[in-house]
Amino acid sequence: MSEPGPRACSRNFPGTIEAAEDAEMWIARQASVLGLGADAEFAINVCLEELFLNAVQHGRANQATISVCAERSGVTVEFVDDGQPFDPTTAPARRITSPTEDFKIGGYGIGLMQKFSRRMSYRRSEGMNRLVLEFDAG
Repeated sequence: MSEPGPRACSRNFPGTIEAAEDAEMWIARQASVLGLGADAEFAINVCLEELFLNAVQHGRANQATISVCAERSGVTVEFVDDGQPFDPTTAPARRITSPTEDFKIGGYGIGLMQKFSRRMSYRRSEGMNRLVLEFDAG
């Protein structure tokens, strides 16, 4: 019996804050359909929420496309947006260095994406940011 091949899905979203919630619900459904574990679903959601909100709020993206491909070895997620150029793979990761009562919200997204994904790669082509994140499927 042969191994199942990659399973993939993709969806376009408008560049709005409301669409970020829609994207989160879509990812949860896709995680179930693709048979991903709860840890993978959580990691993907944390990263995509960060990407989506920053693309809209800071990059002024008008649209985004999310593609998910599950294979035996893991999950690949591509996030494509038409916002201003931004390469999160070269941005510095802010770390928590003081007690939580002094904790200032904001700026920790790059570190979260590095923590939750196995690998990140970025390229800018045809006026689009293209970030690929790799995750464990479990």
